[in-house]
Amino acid sequence: MPLDEGSEPSEALKVDESRFTGGDGSDLVLLHWLRRAEQSIETLPPDALLASLQSLHGFFLKLLLPSSNATLPKPGRPIRHLVTRCVVSLHKRVESRSLFDFVQALVRGVADGGGKNMSQAENVARVASWYCIGEVIKEHGANMMSFMAEICTSSIKVLRNSNLSVILRTHAVLAFSKSLVSAGRALPDALHKDLLKALRAGLSDRALSIQRASAEAIISLHTYTTACPTQATLDSVAPLVFKSLEGADYLTRRSLSRLLAHLLAATQEPGSGVVAQDAGKKAAKKDGSEDTTNEPTVITSAPEDRGAKTLFTTVEMLKYLSTMYNKPASPRKLRNAIVDVYATLFTALGSSYVESNYAEIVKHVIDEIVVPPRNQSTRLEILATRESVGLLLRDLIGVRFLSESGQVMAIRELANNYIKKWSPAPLPGQPKVDKNTLIITLREIAGLLEQLGNAPPSILELLAEPLVRMLSHESYSVRLAAAYTIRRFCAINPNQLPRILSVLLAEVSKDLSSLGTPTAPKDLPERIVGKAFALSALVAVSPSRPLYVSHDISTKVFDLATSLLKRAGDHEIPTAIVEVQVAWYLIAALMALGPGFVKLHLPQLLVLWRNALPKPTSKDSSVGERGEAEWSFLLLVRECALAAVLNFLRHNSNLVNIDVARRLATLFTNTLNFVNGFATAYAEALREQAANPGGGTSPIFTARPSLVEREANLRRRVLQCFTGLGPSSATETMQPALLQPAITVFADPENYSGSAAQAAIAAQAGQFTSIWQATDGYAFGVTSLLSAREGEGGVDAEEAFLNRDRIEMSIESQLSHPILGSLEHDFLALLPSESLPVPPRPAPPQTGVIDAGVDLFSVMFPLQNAEGQLQSLATLSSHVRSSKLEKNPGRRQAVIANTMAAIRRSLTNAEASGAKARKALGSAQVSDMIKSLLQDAILDPSPSIRTAAAEAMGMLSGLAGSQYLSSQVQWLVDQVVNNRVPDSRAGCALAFGAIYSSVGGLSGGPILKTIVNILMSLATDPHPVVHFWAMAALTQVVNAANLAYSPYVTTTLGMIANIYLLETHEPDGGSLGSVNIRGDLPAYQVIVRLLHALIGVIGPELQEPGKVRSLVFLLVHEFGEETDEGLAVEAIKCQQQFLMFAPAELDVPKLVQAFRAHLASTRRPLKVAAITALYQIVQRDAVLMSKLGGNQLVEDLFGLLDDDPSIEGVRNVITSWLQQTAAALPSGWIDLCQRIMTRTAASAAAQRARQQAQARSAAPAFLDDEGEGFAGDASNTTSALSSRWRTQLFALGCLHNIILAVAEGGKPEHFDPVLAQRLGLSSRQLLFSRVADLIRMAFSASAALVMEVRLQGLVVLRDVIERFAASADPDFEGSLLLQQHQAPIAAALTPSFGSDSAPEVLASAVQVCAVFVGSGVVKEVSRMGRILRLLTGALEQCKDGAMLSLGDAEELSTNASVMLKISILAAWAELQIASVRQAYLKDVIKPYRWLLGPFWIGALRDYAQLRTDPEMGLAGAMDLTGGLGWDVLLPYYEQAVPKLLHAVAIALSTNDPFVLGAMDGQQFTSPAEPGSPPSIRPEPTANFYVIYGLAFESLVKSMGDMSTAPMAQVALRAMASLVRPQMSGSTVFDGAFFDELCTVAYRIAMTEPAGVKADMTDVLASFVTSRKGAMTVDAAQTRRALAVITYTLRSTIATRDNPSVFSYADTAADRVTFLRAAFSAFGKTVECVDVSQKADLCAVGLHLFGDLLADETPGMDLAGQTLPAMKALLDQAMGADLPGTGATADRLAHGLLSQCLSNVDDMRARVNTAANVKIRSNLLAITLIITTLPARVKVSKAVIEQICYVIGQYLGVGTERPELGLTAVHCASTILAASLRPVTSSPNVAPAPSPMLQHAVLHLVPALITFLSESVVASATSSTGEVSQPDGVREVIKALSTWCGALSDELKPRGYAVLLPTLSLLLDPGQTQGQAPSRLHVIATSSLLGLAQGSPKAFRDATMGMGEGERAGMERAIREAVGGAGGAGQKAQQGGVGEKKVIELKSFG
Repeated sequence: MPLDEGSEPSEALKVDESRFTGGDGSDLVLLHWLRRAEQSIETLPPDALLASLQSLHGFFLKLLLPSSNATLPKPGRPIRHLVTRCVVSLHKRVESRSLFDFVQALVRGVADGGGKNMSQAENVARVASWYCIGEVIKEHGANMMSFMAEICTSSIKVLRNSNLSVILRTHAVLAFSKSLVSAGRALPDALHKDLLKALRAGLSDRALSIQRASAEAIISLHTYTTACPTQATLDSVAPLVFKSLEGADYLTRRSLSRLLAHLLAATQEPGSGVVAQDAGKKAAKKDGSEDTTNEPTVITSAPEDRGAKTLFTTVEMLKYLSTMYNKPASPRKLRNAIVDVYATLFTALGSSYVESNYAEIVKHVIDEIVVPPRNQSTRLEILATRESVGLLLRDLIGVRFLSESGQVMAIRELANNYIKKWSPAPLPGQPKVDKNTLIITLREIAGLLEQLGNAPPSILELLAEPLVRMLSHESYSVRLAAAYTIRRFCAINPNQLPRILSVLLAEVSKDLSSLGTPTAPKDLPERIVGKAFALSALVAVSPSRPLYVSHDISTKVFDLATSLLKRAGDHEIPTAIVEVQVAWYLIAALMALGPGFVKLHLPQLLVLWRNALPKPTSKDSSVGERGEAEWSFLLLVRECALAAVLNFLRHNSNLVNIDVARRLATLFTNTLNFVNGFATAYAEALREQAANPGGGTSPIFTARPSLVEREANLRRRVLQCFTGLGPSSATETMQPALLQPAITVFADPENYSGSAAQAAIAAQAGQFTSIWQATDGYAFGVTSLLSAREGEGGVDAEEAFLNRDRIEMSIESQLSHPILGSLEHDFLALLPSESLPVPPRPAPPQTGVIDAGVDLFSVMFPLQNAEGQLQSLATLSSHVRSSKLEKNPGRRQAVIANTMAAIRRSLTNAEASGAKARKALGSAQVSDMIKSLLQDAILDPSPSIRTAAAEAMGMLSGLAGSQYLSSQVQWLVDQVVNNRVPDSRAGCALAFGAIYSSVGGLSGGPILKTIVNILMSLATDPHPVVHFWAMAALTQVVNAANLAYSPYVTTTLGMIANIYLLETHEPDGGSLGSVNIRGDLPAYQVIVRLLHALIGVIGPELQEPGKVRSLVFLLVHEFGEETDEGLAVEAIKCQQQFLMFAPAELDVPKLVQAFRAHLASTRRPLKVAAITALYQIVQRDAVLMSKLGGNQLVEDLFGLLDDDPSIEGVRNVITSWLQQTAAALPSGWIDLCQRIMTRTAASAAAQRARQQAQARSAAPAFLDDEGEGFAGDASNTTSALSSRWRTQLFALGCLHNIILAVAEGGKPEHFDPVLAQRLGLSSRQLLFSRVADLIRMAFSASAALVMEVRLQGLVVLRDVIERFAASADPDFEGSLLLQQHQAPIAAALTPSFGSDSAPEVLASAVQVCAVFVGSGVVKEVSRMGRILRLLTGALEQCKDGAMLSLGDAEELSTNASVMLKISILAAWAELQIASVRQAYLKDVIKPYRWLLGPFWIGALRDYAQLRTDPEMGLAGAMDLTGGLGWDVLLPYYEQAVPKLLHAVAIALSTNDPFVLGAMDGQQFTSPAEPGSPPSIRPEPTANFYVIYGLAFESLVKSMGDMSTAPMAQVALRAMASLVRPQMSGSTVFDGAFFDELCTVAYRIAMTEPAGVKADMTDVLASFVTSRKGAMTVDAAQTRRALAVITYTLRSTIATRDNPSVFSYADTAADRVTFLRAAFSAFGKTVECVDVSQKADLCAVGLHLFGDLLADETPGMDLAGQTLPAMKALLDQAMGADLPGTGATADRLAHGLLSQCLSNVDDMRARVNTAANVKIRSNLLAITLIITTLPARVKVSKAVIEQICYVIGQYLGVGTERPELGLTAVHCASTILAASLRPVTSSPNVAPAPSPMLQHAVLHLVPALITFLSESVVASATSSTGEVSQPDGVREVIKALSTWCGALSDELKPRGYAVLLPTLSLLLDPGQTQGQAPSRLHVIATSSLLGLAQGSPKAFRDATMGMGEGERAGMERAIREAVGGAGGAGQKAQQGGVGEKKVIELKSFG
């Protein structure tokens, strides 16, 4: 927070007590003053501080010490904290004896301990004094050890006095505990006994905060003094801790757990087992050492070393806890707390210790926690134990502690010692492995496999066989757990999937065949069902791994299932029950394959379901003759069949049309009637079984559950199926009837599995507390959809509950989870197609029914009409208020909870169910009935029921009208006023929050003031339940109101400050009862959340100084200084908002420092919050972050990610940072990634491994020889030397982003060494200098075990090749950078073709090979080496049809084989595409064209067939049985087809004989070129329809989207070749085909980019021209084609009336390309038209061009660049062979020339770029026309004269119109040159010059001479004396000289006579000696010399006719030029004199 404006730091320390005395607000003034003082103490020089020292001490003592007549504010929590911080930091800056006096005064002030009747003010003062003593001694105690005895005795005195307030006693103990940190060794030995006695008593104190403080004090004593020897302390403290844990809340549990864990961890310190000989030494060591709670030293020395002996062995240490855990008297809460102690102990021991002792820890956990009979006494115990052990082994040790090598070791340990030890037939004497042990071990192995990614081969071998064997276990649960583990095993290591699938299918089939035979073993049914589970699970997982599974397996499975169902009817019940189960399990799994498979089999499935779910008969509603076995069978058949239906509904919803829905609904109704009938018939038996479920062990754990559970399972399944079918119109009529059974299930008072009488007795005896504490696994029938604490989540929760550690919370919340789920409750949870990273936990059948009922109600209820809703609500209301519930409070609470869950879910669904549902629910009658239900629940003592009711009330307020809203708010206000029960008031507060959140905005405006006032008054209520929930609700209101809350911000901030000063809201404040319930209701956290919401309202106004800002900053700062981690997390969130709204007011470097400190914390919530805040800073200013944190911070973040990949947010921080700074600092980032890729783990084991490996790693990474390039051993990948695979994967992703960022950052020097040298840049920081490192990292990734890492490595390799392909080698001129890296690149690619490679990796590697070959790095085929061999080898593999191997990878599945084939062909297609630019590639492709042509065409044909519906039976080329390959392969084909089509288009355009042959269905067996190409036939070539159809479809699909224009062009280029009759035959385009082509062409003309239009005109021209001469041309088609081309030209060339349809995105180059192509196509098409129409059509073309000449598109010269097209048209139009061209040609020429002249004339007055460009184009066009017109075409003299006049006009405008330049001069010179060229006017007349042009010369020469004379005048009059356009003058003279030189000999003298006098004008009049000649003079003399040389005779004749003066001047100039007198001029000559001819000077006479 900034210092307040205007207060000097020295001023800030002046004490003026009068400011702090008196009325309200004085405490806030004091707070602000103290904060400023604290800031000043940090910044002032020591001298200034010394001056203020005494006054500060005096003032602080006055504040802190108890006083009877205090005038200053009470030293509440923030005041005492600030004062203490000021004192501590003051004496860090200045040394002073006065601190001793200060502390002495405080110690004396509290020495008497305090009396029972002291005032509240004195109490607060004593608390403040104790706090200050503790903090000051902690920091400065080394100089004040003499106080230790007094502090100790005083604090014991306070602790023992139970009459004192809890907060005072707590702070006294805490102060003593803190003072031990620096002054512990001064504690007198005499006090030890008393002290320990008092602290032990404190551990059993009634106040939980005293217990916490005592625990902390004992930890400090043990750490910093010798008062607590480990063994003795442990023995005396542990029993007390265990006793206290029975009643402890979360915070107290944590403290007590820390104490026990600290003492137990101390028993593992090396040397702790040696009896200390010198106590003094130990004390010294203790004092000097840091707190060892976090990471004790790990045992490293040899066991015989005495110094290394530990007090306990690992087993003894753990036994200390398990003994208590297993005592029969230990209550549930204690046992749960001991699990927390275990977790804390493992954390304290650290990851290295846990990893090295993993085997012992696991053995202990299994033997002492899992196996003891007490822990398997009830179903809930078994499941709770399983969950606890899972939290320890999986979430704590597995996820947070084990390195990757540790994970491999753990899998080995578990597999060898547990999984492998079990066998179906144990040998005599072999111990039996407990089934729960196996379940836990199997789950842990699944979790470890998930972390490892692809496991090492040794692990795969170790696990595969034992896991399959485990499927034969007699326990149902073990079999399901094994099936789950096998599913994860195969999903993570998919190369194992096909093998295990085949094995299981074969074994199931084999076992089924022997089922029912006399020789069948007894355990065969279990074995079959177990294997069927695993087989089903693998079938369900196969859609996510489609490249590994051949699709025939699913067909086999389906056939097996249907055959089993058919034959089950012929067998006895024991056999049939197995067959039916297996069949339906398999069918349920097949449903997960999705519509591709299911659609084909749906008719058959509907029949099977109809047979399995018949209409119930009379036999089905009475017990009759059926025995229990038969009923069990009937229930099971239906349940299994419905499971398959449910999985069908979940995975194939798009197949459920109205007909299917109707049929299924009928079947569900049949089943519901059956189960109701059965329940009625068996009512008594069911009730009996339910009341006594199998005597202890639940039958659910066997394969044959009781009838109760069978009935529950079936009922649940029916309700789930109805829910899955959803609100379909098929069930509309039965929905009202469905709601009743749903309500009965979850709300009927009597419908639950428990004895009402027993419940009543329990309630009478006061034994009932809450349903959430029930331990029967049923909890009176409460739903599992509502938990005891809403929002607590679990290990996987998005946000940690109250910012607590998720594992600690998960352990504690087990106590309030009465319903524990497990996989064996519902096997269907094993069969979804999506991933299952953690084992699913469906609820038990009895609870599952209730959940299903709630779900069904919530889906159906909103859709009913008002009448139906009222009826349902009336039923619910009667159930909730039933008198039967009065004596059964448990069932009553369960019914209310279920009802609230159902209503809340219904209202949530109503929001999405449309206006009709919202209107029905909001109607007065319905909303009133719901309101009455909610109002009762709002006042419930259970927090989750209150929360659910409040949320529902809020949603209902949003749906109902304003009248409802006002009555609801009034009712809540009345309750708050009249109802003093804390729970009820809390419920009302929550309801206020929820109502405003839902209503919000305008509707909520009128009630906002009321709500705020009530919530603010409730916030000051001393009861924790009330003020916690009131402030939580107020936070909700602030967030919802946002800016509408602005008027209340100041008062709310004031309230927060006052509450912070109140003792009642402190963690340890208030009465004993309040203190003890505050653990889970931390007021300060919710205050800071409220503050966070308020900052959001204030927003950018925080930048304005003022009271609000200073108070907000002060509060956030103070809360941030609190030690509670949850509070720190909330404070960090507030600081994040400051960063957003007022970043300039923050000290960002200090913040970053604080966040970095949190990163090192052992507490996860703090880490996560710090990471999120860092992310925000990085997003705002990554460069600043780089300065503050540097590389070290990035390494810390990477390290954090590597140590614990489950911490969220780290990746975001690094990625954002990288994206912003990588372009500037790529080399630094690459260094970081390199260090991370090879990061050594921090453990000692890694250190040792590193030392051993140093010698080995000295070898270079890459050797020169290709074969040596890859020498690593894949088996070492799991060593501790590298980071985890996920970190490596992320680092590789970062490398990819670095290269991308630099490429997109516009810094070409990074990729161009030559440019870098030219710019003088150091290459060390540039990207091209790191190519070797990038390749090395890609190489290391290529040998990784995990396929994702390999793939990412290939991405980096591809980046390197693509980006650096053109980079020159800076060291070797003329060679490329990557040439020297060819061997390493080849080495990095080779492992991808290894035997362990995955199909995806193979495909990617083939693409990279192609990229390298096509990159142009190596252009000689012979030097491409291994990379080309890999690529050609892949192509050779395709030759044999089914590609079952590639490289060393074998046994590829069909899907993988096809996918790879496509990838290979796409790679070669890319080479073909690149060969257009890189000619050398033609040599690469040439030897394989005979393979590629047919393959490309074949692949396109396969794609076309794949696209057709599998049901059509067109999939002939590929075996896509069952439609399975269809959806798998389609994405790969879609990716490749554009490339394949492009390659085919290129091949067709070059008439590649192999592609042409392949189009005709030919196959080639050798590279020999086939004979003649296909001849023209009536029918098209064999593959024409497929390829043309694909091209046409691609074209149509890509139209209308600029981004897909390249695809459209590819399609059109293919079509240009395909429309030729050699391909399409002579009849295909006769009718609709051609119409469709024309229609699309018109669309393209109107909407597509210029490039696409150009290709379209080519297609039409190709269509027409290819038919000319080859077959009869259809004149109508030719005309249509011409019409389309003409339309396209017409619409793109702008005229006055019609703008152009070119889009803004079309560049000038694109437009010119199009115009050239279109005019060319026009010309070609006209050639094919009937000869009589040609002349007119050419005229049309020229007319269009005339319009183009008038075009004025800014910045584009379209006409000028397309003039060649006009010339071609003109030549065509003037062709001598065209009939009737005479008069037409004359008119055409006149018209065109007139138009051009008119265009030029229009621009005369305009001088701008567009006008100049238009003039230039038209002048060029005029010149082109008159110089190309045949002699027979007549043009009037007037036109010619006008042309010459216009050209003359624009000769000298180069300066004024720069775009025009010398255009006019060039036009004139062209006409002059053309005028002398002989042309033929008619066949019989000899060629002669064109009279028209000669007439033009007559008018041009005067204009040119005028231009020269004007130039002379301009030169003479200009200030510089220089000519303005020397180039123009030179060009004119050159043109005239050339013209004169070309005249015939008799005319030459006349020409010279004109030219020489003109040149003499340019000569300097008279030259003084030494003066340089003018530029004109130089040009003239050089021209004169040239003329004299060219024709001396004509020159002489011409000079004779000149005047004397002129001739003399010319003679002098020439003499000077030749004789050297004008040396300067001679040098400047440009057309200088030739040396060979000599001028005869005598010719001047």
